[in-house]
This record gives sequence, structure tokens and C-alpha cells, in this order.
Amino acid sequence: MAEIRPEGYQNIRDYMQANWQYIELRDDAGNPILRLSPADPRVTWTHNAGDQTLKLQIIVKGSDADITLPTTFASSAIYNVATGGNPFSVETFTPFTMENENDELTVIHEIQVPQVV
Repeated sequence: MAEIRPEGYQNIRDYMQANWQYIELRDDAGNPILRLSPADPRVTWTHNAGDQTLKLQIIVKGSDADITLPTTFASSAIYNVATGGNPFSVETFTPFTMENENDELTVIHEIQVPQVV
């Protein structure tokens, strides 16, 4: 059985960052609230090049036009499509209820990939 070489892991990391570009926030029942791409200014990759853990960050505010208040956020999911599809990674967090326009939520979805040496 052959092992994946460090270059292969880097290629996997690059592929994920290029193609797994949609982050969805979900409520405490697992229902989607919104799904955004890194083209949206609220979404950014925040890891350093070569990091073992890829980090996709989303920041939403109660004043955002696509947020209906009150809303409880409880998980995030990563997709490679804008609508539908199956999530490649789901991460739960302590539920946060956004109740007014001044509320803000930052979610960092982490995806661990074997380290390149």
C-alpha cells in the first residue's frame, strides 16, 4: 500500500480551498439559515499557507439584510455548491441567539488536513 506524499496532501489542501467554498450557517434544528461564498465580504479563509487546519470564517450581524431576527445559530457546514448538495464538513458550536441588530456572530469552521512536512 502506498502512502500519500507531502505534495499530495498539499494538493488536497489546495483543492479543498479552491472548491469547498460555501459556508452555511444552520439553526439548532439543523435547518439552513444562509449559505455564502468567499465572494461575500463576510466570508474569508483565515489560515496561513501550509497550515494543517484550514479555517473558513464567517461574520454575520443582526443588521444584515439576509438575517431574520430572532435567529439561533448552532452549526456551520461546508459545501462545494451554492444550493443543495451534501455537506463535506459540519461543525457544531454552542447555540447563539441573535436577537437585535447590534448582535454579531463570528464562526470559524476548521477542517483538519494531514500536515505537509
